[in-house]
Amino acid sequence: MLRKFQGFSLIDVIVGIALLLIIFMALFGILRASLMLSTISKAKAAAVELASTQMEYLRGLSYEALGTVGGIPAGNVPQIATSTVDGIPYTTRTYVVYYDDPADGVGAADTDGITTDYKIGKVVVSYSVGGYASAVTLVSNFAPPGIESSTGGGTLSLQIVNAAGAGMSGATVNIVNTALSPTVNLTTYSDANGQVLIGGAATSSQYQVYVSRNGYSSAQTYARTSQNINPNPGYLTVATDQTTSATFAIDLLSTLSLSTFSPATTTTFSDTFADSSELATETNTQVSGGALTLANSALSGSAQSISLTPSNLDGWGILSADISAPSGTTATVRVGDATGNPLPDSILPGNGAGFSAFPVSLTALATSSYPTLTLLAELTSNSTTTAPSISDWSISHTEGPTPLPNTAFTLTGAKTIGTDANNAPIYKTVVNDSTDATGQKTETLEWDAYSLTLPSTSLIESCPDMPYQLAPATATSTALIVGTPPGDTLPILVEDASSNPIGGARIVLTASDYAATIPTSACGLAYFSGLATATYTATVSASGYATTTLSSINVSGQTATTTVILP
Repeated sequence: MLRKFQGFSLIDVIVGIALLLIIFMALFGILRASLMLSTISKAKAAAVELASTQMEYLRGLSYEALGTVGGIPAGNVPQIATSTVDGIPYTTRTYVVYYDDPADGVGAADTDGITTDYKIGKVVVSYSVGGYASAVTLVSNFAPPGIESSTGGGTLSLQIVNAAGAGMSGATVNIVNTALSPTVNLTTYSDANGQVLIGGAATSSQYQVYVSRNGYSSAQTYARTSQNINPNPGYLTVATDQTTSATFAIDLLSTLSLSTFSPATTTTFSDTFADSSELATETNTQVSGGALTLANSALSGSAQSISLTPSNLDGWGILSADISAPSGTTATVRVGDATGNPLPDSILPGNGAGFSAFPVSLTALATSSYPTLTLLAELTSNSTTTAPSISDWSISHTEGPTPLPNTAFTLTGAKTIGTDANNAPIYKTVVNDSTDATGQKTETLEWDAYSLTLPSTSLIESCPDMPYQLAPATATSTALIVGTPPGDTLPILVEDASSNPIGGARIVLTASDYAATIPTSACGLAYFSGLATATYTATVSASGYATTTLSSINVSGQTATTTVILP
């Protein structure tokens, strides 16, 4: 009997291929891991061989010759050497230092007064395989051929600390002395307690020390120059059989972000009807003789201004118009929204019927609801021979502070590195820079207290105020209001009952034919400029506080800061 056999379906083939892929991927992963493990093992073996070879080379040197180029003690062994084995680069670092054995006391407590008891040799071979860094370290003691003896030099004892005064381990310490022969250029690292102890240093007054660590500030000694007459700290001096101690402080870097703004200003949109360019629509009206009037003997007409959408709007101010309405005619102005619809009376009382007496305050309009306004004119007449007219209309508003680009500034830290011939301090950190095209700049700085000056303009407000206290590993932001404001000025500071500044408070400043709204900064300050000499009233409101009105504020010139306390 013949049997009928069927082939594989498409689904069977796809499933089979998927299973094979899974198996092959697993095998590939195992193979890749095996190859990587083999490569790492070979690389480590090569590093061990390099380290062992270097250590045997050190052991083959005489005790007097055991030292590094530019090191303490000095010798002919390079501090850093590079080599390549099987395509892998290796860096060999060799350290040779004197060691003060605690068995007979350390430093000044050493019973025989000799702090160079023997030498310690350390070889570190570092390498990287597959993105993984590793190192092999060998350490060996080297005893003198006879009884220990003084080298005729002294000891450098360096303490590396952080901003809190705690020992800082792993800091790179570079010791340089070009006045000696051979010259010294030794790089070492602070231990777990932040200490670096260098015995056997030749007597000299020209030891330079540079301390650094990636992501940290730096510290160093400074040369005596014609500018820096009294460096602090200056170069270190090592005397025979004496210990020279010095402390260097470093810590994580911080950032200071600066934002520069021009002060808030009150400006006015005004149309004197020289032409129709400021009108969006006209119905039975015309611009003639510097006024808006009825056209072609019409008995009624209307017009709408272009939309007013200020940037960085703080508040609307005053509506004004100059109207002529002979007997038998009417002319009114209303305020509309972005689409030209009149604002309801619940928002602006009297707007439904229109205004014919001015000025009209618009300070109650919420800018969040009405960022755009239009002006609407209604003209009527009961005679074709008599027509009303509007010769100008205007709306004022306050906007800002506005980002101010490319503002030059100088930041100066409080830390000093010496004094000049007049005993004036020389500061460690002085940064001359400028904000970018958006008015922003972030500086990376060490912990310190910084002051700021502006070489080409005036500082109106800094929030927070100076000095800027930067702690290690912190980010601080400050807003700067800069410029030379026109007219009279009035700063208003808003505080609570405990003298804490209230940020975001809304201040409406009014006078005859004037109204402006400015919110307070995070430091509670609002700066009104471009004022006329007059008496003003300030109405201050803030969420969670009672609204307070302060009247009879006399403004003349650069008026002193007025403080308003919100209950």
